[in-house]
Amino acid sequence: MQEFFVRKSFRYLFFFFCFFVLWNASIWGALHPFAIGLALALVWCGEKLFLVLPIFALASLLCNFSFAQVLGVSVFIVIIALACGIHTKLKKTISFPLFAFYACVAQGGFLAYDIFVSNQVLFGVLEVICAVLFMWATKTISSSLLTSQNIFKLGTSEKIFGLVFLGAMASGLYTITLLGVPLIFLFAPFLILLLTSLQKISATTLLASVLGIGVCISGGNGLLTTPFVIWAIIAGAMCGAPKILSVMSLLVVDLVMGYGLGLYAEYSTVQFIFTAVSGFAFCLLPKDVLHKFQELFSLSNDFAMRNVVNQSRATLCKRLWELSDTFAEMDYVFRSMIKGGMTKEEVKFFLINEVKDKVCTDCPERNICHRKCHTETSSVLQNLIASALERGKATLLDAPAYLTTRCGRVPRLVSEINSLTTQYRKYASAMNNIDASRVLIADELKGLSGIFKNLATEVNKNITFDKARENQIISELAFNNITCADALIYEENLNFTNVTLIVKKQDTQNQKIEEIVSKICRSKMALTKIESSKRAGWNVLSLSTAPKFAMTFGSASIKKDTSKVSGDAYSIIKLAHDKFLLALCDGMGSGENAQKTASIAISLVENFYKAGFDNEIILSSVNKLLSLNSTDNFTALDICVLDMQNGTLDFIKMGAPESFIKHTDTTTKILGGTLPLGIVQDAEPVVIKQIISNGDFVFMFTDGITESFETEEMLEDFINNLSSLNPQTLADEVIKKAHTLSGGARDDMTVLVAKIFSLK
Repeated sequence: MQEFFVRKSFRYLFFFFCFFVLWNASIWGALHPFAIGLALALVWCGEKLFLVLPIFALASLLCNFSFAQVLGVSVFIVIIALACGIHTKLKKTISFPLFAFYACVAQGGFLAYDIFVSNQVLFGVLEVICAVLFMWATKTISSSLLTSQNIFKLGTSEKIFGLVFLGAMASGLYTITLLGVPLIFLFAPFLILLLTSLQKISATTLLASVLGIGVCISGGNGLLTTPFVIWAIIAGAMCGAPKILSVMSLLVVDLVMGYGLGLYAEYSTVQFIFTAVSGFAFCLLPKDVLHKFQELFSLSNDFAMRNVVNQSRATLCKRLWELSDTFAEMDYVFRSMIKGGMTKEEVKFFLINEVKDKVCTDCPERNICHRKCHTETSSVLQNLIASALERGKATLLDAPAYLTTRCGRVPRLVSEINSLTTQYRKYASAMNNIDASRVLIADELKGLSGIFKNLATEVNKNITFDKARENQIISELAFNNITCADALIYEENLNFTNVTLIVKKQDTQNQKIEEIVSKICRSKMALTKIESSKRAGWNVLSLSTAPKFAMTFGSASIKKDTSKVSGDAYSIIKLAHDKFLLALCDGMGSGENAQKTASIAISLVENFYKAGFDNEIILSSVNKLLSLNSTDNFTALDICVLDMQNGTLDFIKMGAPESFIKHTDTTTKILGGTLPLGIVQDAEPVVIKQIISNGDFVFMFTDGITESFETEEMLEDFINNLSSLNPQTLADEVIKKAHTLSGGARDDMTVLVAKIFSLK
């Protein structure tokens, strides 16, 4: 409420200031139509009569307290208030032609005085006409700024009439003097510097010319247009330089024009002080206020465009959430289709009934066996079936003696049990594979649901644009002789900023670009992409927040002496947002089969990570895919994900040996563990998170390396004593040592070494 009151108070204080200045404005010192025109425009735009008209009257009487002024203002207020009141009472809208008629009538007091007292009929009529014309011009710009709030893009007519209004204000400010110096010199430098910081030099030069014309129409020195235009040119030339430097340049030029060239009719120390005060007031203007002015006077439709971008992101977010829900529902459906296996008791009961139907249906002793001796018979059948399920088949030796002496169908019974259990095992295996496939598909659907959900969360954040800093980048690049046609800054979060620039091709490789953008964005920025623009002679540069760390790597590998190919496979790829993936797979055994299994596993891991799946989904899916194979294709998997922005790394291990992080003076061991991929479908990986520092080295091995050393401590000591700073040299030294210790390559050997170094 208090903020609302402050805004309203400032609004009407501004109206009072404009009325006061415009009452002093004139055309050749004879006509004073501007204040009346502004009052009529504000009334037409819906401003409150009981506030606007008293402010108008107060300003007029302070400027000229005379009988003519009191008469004219009184008649004006009464007629306008009466006309608006009648139309409000009758609920009738006033058309603009009718309002123009009321405006002419309302000036009857001024006109009557001019006709009957001053005998200035022509001037009186001209003043009435000029007031109506100024009302029409002012209401156009006022309607845009006050009524429709369309402050982000002014049309051509609004710009023209805005300049007319500024010219009238310049006329009044030239007429009002303080210590013998026109107030125009207290406002013109500020306006010129402000517009230069917001617009092109052509717009500032036009403003300066309008201010000079305003001085001329009030009967002032026409030569004043020249100093104003020179100020505009100097301010434009200093665009991008520190504010204080621009102001000092203006003051030097002002002294030269005043004392050296004599462009002013009179020049005094007070006028110089006015210019200095105006310039330094611009220096003290807060950045947030400057940003508001930027929005007010923007000549582009960037605001609308950027608003559309965020609206599109909101729509995309909604669609992504819907897709996420769809895949989550499909996940539920596939999991509900999983049948699962029967319990042992259920299997035995089912097979007993099958045996009875196939062997005992036509037996003459059926009633004795299954009624009189029901308990003993069921126990015997259960034991035979249990033996067949556990050992693969039952034999005659498994049948008790009292059954073989009483039943003549024991061989047939044992044979049928073996046949049924064999069929059951095949069926159970097929059903398990079907269920495993359903679980695998369900896991992938769940992963897709998670991906879309994460994307929706990222997209749901509105992109924050910064027009003020964009203009600052363009200005500072220009100050350093780098031509930039446009700049766009958007922030994904507090730690990640993207900048897009359109620059001349010859300026593309200029190192000053990164320096200037980094300074203005207040963080280290790095050039990430250079693309050709559709506009000939221009390139599009993309810069983003530079990561805290960077990485170089080395690798070395030796195949087993008795194998044609290595069963190891590795991958080093860059993921999104400055993340790197180091993956190392060791296929079980050696040779082509091991190499094929490791390659499949590493390819799956790569593609899953590129697609954005979580660690849990990736390893679970790869594990299930490998375990579905009927052959024993096992593989040890060692993954390290390095986040260069946050300075962390994640080790994910399944059946992989230990890894090491070598610091400056110490070494940290990362333990391995768990079963390899492809043995058990529900095996859980070992996940370990570590913080990285400048100068750290990450070592990853296959078991051919680790088993060459007698103990883990021996390997750790060897790594800790390595002195090279080149990761490739380190990898070569490790594999050379392992080869020497093992007396040859008794297994496939692979080592990856990554060096971490700080960029900030």
